[in-house]
Amino acid sequence: MASTAGGLPWDSAVTTLTNDLTGPVATGVSVVAFLAAGSTLIFGEDLGGISKKLLYVVLGAAVMVLGNKFLSVLGLTGAMVF
Repeated sequence: MASTAGGLPWDSAVTTLTNDLTGPVATGVSVVAFLAAGSTLIFGEDLGGISKKLLYVVLGAAVMVLGNKFLSVLGLTGAMVF
């Protein structure tokens, strides 16, 4: 049975994690990761399958963080799933 009187015990940890993943440091790191991974995919001719997949994962994570920041700048809100 769920408690209806207050929040769940992990609410503060999830809120802290969300704030850490959407803060200015995470945005800066995601910009650098996006540029580095994108330029490596564009200019890296001799990449193997594993390294390409890893770069796609980095690009995906960077796009998720930057997309959230970009949408909040436009005034749009939505669900954020990690």
